[in-house]
Amino acid sequence: MFVFLILISVLNLSLYSQAPKASADKAHIAAVVNQYVITDRELDCRLDFAIATLNMPKTKESKDSMRHSVLQNLIVEKLQATSAIEAGISISDADVKNSLENLAHDNNMTVDQLTNKFKEMGIKIETLKDRMRAQVLWARFIRAMYGKQVTITDSDIEKEYGKLQRAFDSDQYELIEIILPIDSKNPAKTKQDADSLYRQVSKPMTNFLMVATQFGAQSGYAGWKNLKQMDEEVANVIQKLPAGEVTKPIEVQNSYRIIKLIDKKLAGQGSFRSRKISVASLSIRLPEDMTQENIMILENITQHLKNAKNCNEFKKIGNDAHGHTEISPEQPMASFPEPLQVILDKVGANQSTGPIQNGPDVNFFMVCTVKNPEKETMPSKKEIKANLEQKEFSRQAIRLLNKIMSVARIAITNETPVAKNNLVKEKLVKKVESAEPGPVLAPAA
Repeated sequence: MFVFLILISVLNLSLYSQAPKASADKAHIAAVVNQYVITDRELDCRLDFAIATLNMPKTKESKDSMRHSVLQNLIVEKLQATSAIEAGISISDADVKNSLENLAHDNNMTVDQLTNKFKEMGIKIETLKDRMRAQVLWARFIRAMYGKQVTITDSDIEKEYGKLQRAFDSDQYELIEIILPIDSKNPAKTKQDADSLYRQVSKPMTNFLMVATQFGAQSGYAGWKNLKQMDEEVANVIQKLPAGEVTKPIEVQNSYRIIKLIDKKLAGQGSFRSRKISVASLSIRLPEDMTQENIMILENITQHLKNAKNCNEFKKIGNDAHGHTEISPEQPMASFPEPLQVILDKVGANQSTGPIQNGPDVNFFMVCTVKNPEKETMPSKKEIKANLEQKEFSRQAIRLLNKIMSVARIAITNETPVAKNNLVKEKLVKKVESAEPGPVLAPAA
């Protein structure tokens, strides 16, 4: 069973290991960033991946609707990677392999399983390796530039510890945000795009985080916040939202925001994702050409699974249907892939859900046991120090990217006339300047 990966790095598919310089062959160039190019092939790979994560049909209309935002993100990535390369930063194949192994492990998979899943999607694993290479390049560049400047003192740690202690006395919400700036010349089109995007990301099994990272530096993981740290329009919606749900577009600060509440913890209590559960799962491979008889058999299996009284009966029905059935050991909700958490949260012990189509398979689940969340514990001072260092590196990364953008020469070769060099640069710089610090990965060992 596979539920789509939850990691920012998978989304960005541009190839930076050897950044090509601009040539006279404009037919295959989507954009020129300084003396480096973004090829149509790079853009097409990225668009295909974006469409796959949104469960959109692979059509020209789908690509056209995503093209502008995906290309803007590729421009920023090209600037990051080429800046690192020009500064003499390099990584080895072993670094990339280590990152790939860590990603597979985080998703309870082997590298072979991860590779096979990408193959089923029609995407080569090399695209993921290339993105990992670009991500580690930028992280090492930031640490090389600011490593001696980032110093966390004992006083900094004590202050942060005090903040965390006070946070235990208020409700906390863990958020992922998609932020769509409103086009002042055509606000109705922005609203239309926001509503369309909401319909896509609110579907079951959609990986919200992977989608969010396609929408510029402002979008992505927003971390834990209390209601006072949110805009009033957002706070009014979030405090009533069940964990795992997605908001409809919220208009705030000249933008539309689509927000996913991935976790929450009430004052003095454990978080939603710290609950421990065990789950029975059943995966059945569908025939390539579904007949009416196949549909009737699937409906019959579904009904029997819904009538199962416990996970042992669920497993027996799955085995009789010649499916792949397994029962997981008891583990925190957070250890399950994020889209699956949303589905499992809607059922109680000895209740089943499904069918849920996942590529050529159809999946069913039953929650076997549920244990209430344990009270949160304070992080160690070592963990606090690491988190503070990470935040400071992220702030420095935003500042540096802003400087790089301010002098960048950007030309888009085959987009609408509105997207001229200076206008594109202005929009991208504005995104960088207003962005909250995001994660900067530590370089691979």
